[in-house]
Amino acid sequence: MRRLSTNILPAAVVGWALVLTATPGLAQGWPAPNPQWATRETGGGLSILPLVCWWLQVVGWALTSDWITRDSAKLDLRPNLWGALAAFPFTVAALLAWVIPSSIAGQVVMALAWLIPALVYSSQHNAKVGKSDKVLTGGHMRRLFSRFMAQFGVKIEAEVEPVEALPPLTFQAAGGKSSDDNKGRLERALATEGIEEAKKILQMAVSSRASTVLMEWSPTDVNVRHEVDGVWMPRRMQAASGSRRRAEVWADEPPMERHAADAAMVSIKTLCGLDPKERRGRLAGTFAVQAEGKPRNCKLMVQSAPTGEQVLIQVDTPSVVFKSMGDLGVPKAISDTISQLLGLEKGLVVLSSPAAAGLTTTFDVVVSSADRLLRDFISIEDAATPPREIQNVKPVRYDARANITPVAALEGAMREYPAGIVTRDLRDKDLALELIKHADDSKFLIISLRASDAIDAVSKLLAVGIPPDLLARTLLGSLSQRLVRKICPKCREEIEITPEMVAKYKKTKEELATLRRPSETGCRICSGTSYFGRTAIFELASGETLRKAVSKKADAQVLRQAAAKDGMKPMRDEGMRLVLDGTTAMEEMQRVFAPKSGSESGASSR
Repeated sequence: MRRLSTNILPAAVVGWALVLTATPGLAQGWPAPNPQWATRETGGGLSILPLVCWWLQVVGWALTSDWITRDSAKLDLRPNLWGALAAFPFTVAALLAWVIPSSIAGQVVMALAWLIPALVYSSQHNAKVGKSDKVLTGGHMRRLFSRFMAQFGVKIEAEVEPVEALPPLTFQAAGGKSSDDNKGRLERALATEGIEEAKKILQMAVSSRASTVLMEWSPTDVNVRHEVDGVWMPRRMQAASGSRRRAEVWADEPPMERHAADAAMVSIKTLCGLDPKERRGRLAGTFAVQAEGKPRNCKLMVQSAPTGEQVLIQVDTPSVVFKSMGDLGVPKAISDTISQLLGLEKGLVVLSSPAAAGLTTTFDVVVSSADRLLRDFISIEDAATPPREIQNVKPVRYDARANITPVAALEGAMREYPAGIVTRDLRDKDLALELIKHADDSKFLIISLRASDAIDAVSKLLAVGIPPDLLARTLLGSLSQRLVRKICPKCREEIEITPEMVAKYKKTKEELATLRRPSETGCRICSGTSYFGRTAIFELASGETLRKAVSKKADAQVLRQAAAKDGMKPMRDEGMRLVLDGTTAMEEMQRVFAPKSGSESGASSR
């Protein structure tokens, strides 16, 4: 309730202005003082005390109505209906308060019109949320009082209600041959013994923002891990603290008992239409859940293991729409340069990142930023894994199953004389060479590939056999990125700046004032991970010095030095900027840039 709804307040202010203007005795100014200042004036207006009460109720109603409007929309509780129920009865009551002979009666009518809808809605709100989010409860009053007293330096040691962070969730069957098939799957799954345990597994995944759940059976128990913001970690649970000072203490969830995990898997397999008794080889299925008011598709993959099974559950997370490079966090200098390059008639733009570092999203935004309305673009794609289509970019697919090679698909597409060509995750050497030739001729080319940085991407193109002079003539720029986690804004901790830190970072104490560190335990917002969300860091290699070094087939170190002369700022420097402004932590930067082993498993990290 920090901000007032822009839909309610303007109408309310205009309405009260009309009331005050039209009320007898007020149009000519304030009525003369009356010794009985709690009664109605002879001119029809309210005396001082009723007038003050009237305005206080108006302010309270405006705040309450704004909260009801926003909260009902968030919880999908028919916001239009509740907005009307909160607004119209009080508006009528506020008008009546000016004409009812008894001022006290008028105030009572206003209070009832304000509080009754609020109380009724609160009961609806409380039924949809966990205990820690319920309103008008004893715990809610204690938390409000504690926060109020904290403003005066008074810290109250009060018991804190345990947080019920698990969101409401319902299962849905998907992937069946028909709606009746899906209905039957759901009915059979709901009748199984482990459905509640299966529900808790998915609730904890949704609550912690996990994109993947990994369950590994051992002889005695089942270890469960979540992939959150690209990092694998144990499930997190809130431990009781009993103190306001440590209201939220989070720890690793212990492994599941085998019988509970076995029962849960029977339920999920049944929901996917699989045989729960089948434990050999690999199984895969799909289902869906309804959580936080949104449907989420889930994919189940089961693989047999010596000690039992290994289960992977992928959970779709709500997608974020990025419309521009600025939305991605691309620095303005880099964004401006890329925009200029996209306006050229021919040449090559390379986009790269390590695996699972947001490259697909950046590729879509960069291609969408090109002038696709004035030039015809085609996309060379694998028919087995077609990507999301981009408006005004015609997909041209190759298919190994139909003996259509990438080069053959490109040759067929060139008969339509496209001006621009794009392709993702470039791996085919022959296709790479043909594409570079077209970029040298008259086409504008955007490709993406897996590489550790912008220079590594250029080195990989040279390594596949592209002639250095050809690549030098066509290369416009190489943009690379990585994702770093952001420190949770709620539980982050301040850092005391020491002389050693000033010497280490080569900054003044004032410049280091925004340094932050992640909490040791986390909070409810980040589900105990101490991080919330991710942002990208970028580097762009582009310029004449770089192209000259490429033409000489220089090694990576020389290419990097050449790019630096052209103005490239390494990703590490951009990452340090985020560390210094408190967005991320030094530990996170060390994790992101640590050398990756061949069997990288994304070890637990917070």
